[in-house]
Amino acid sequence: MNVLIIEDDVQLSIAISRFCEIKKFDTICMKDGLDAIDQIDNGNFDLYIIDINIPRINGLDLLKHIRKTDLNTPIIIITASLEIQNFSTAFENGCSEYIKKPFHLKELDIRINNLLAINKPEIITLNDELTYDLSREEFYYQNRPIKFRYKEKRFCALLMKHINTVVPNALIHDYVWEGEIKETYPLRQLLVELRKKLPFNIIQTKIREGYIIESQR
Repeated sequence: MNVLIIEDDVQLSIAISRFCEIKKFDTICMKDGLDAIDQIDNGNFDLYIIDINIPRINGLDLLKHIRKTDLNTPIIIITASLEIQNFSTAFENGCSEYIKKPFHLKELDIRINNLLAINKPEIITLNDELTYDLSREEFYYQNRPIKFRYKEKRFCALLMKHINTVVPNALIHDYVWEGEIKETYPLRQLLVELRKKLPFNIIQTKIREGYIIESQR
């Protein structure tokens, strides 16, 4: 996935870029609106993250420029401005999401995932016999649902919502065990039980990183 970040705050740009790299996105960072035009016109991006207040051509004008030829690629506008007019103008011209500074990267993560989920099919086919229904959060083997316990289901849902992306251990702990004390996490045992129930070994371990389910098709 290719992401264009247009932000003149160098530290914030670096932070967003590193966050995207963790998600295995390829990023290009720009800090000037005029320079960004060439990247927009000649690149092939799957997501734009654009600050409003950047030099020479502001983020709202870049938004309008993109939407002249591209109505579908998600665009997240970020700004320190509290002016309601900016908020209104952004959405009137095709902004997909709007984040006010300062923000936590977890908020950015949630908004990106929500945008990408809009374009995901409800049914993900992993192979000829195994599918996953995103809305029901269920695996189907030979068209029959596989029954999981609550935490097993949450673990699978998290990985399938981030398919083809390594999900960090910390995020798994927070999501699956919902704030329980870290020392009580029986993650290895959970995986043992899951692998017994799944007909294929689709959950891959990335040592010291996390876990991933990769599409087979």
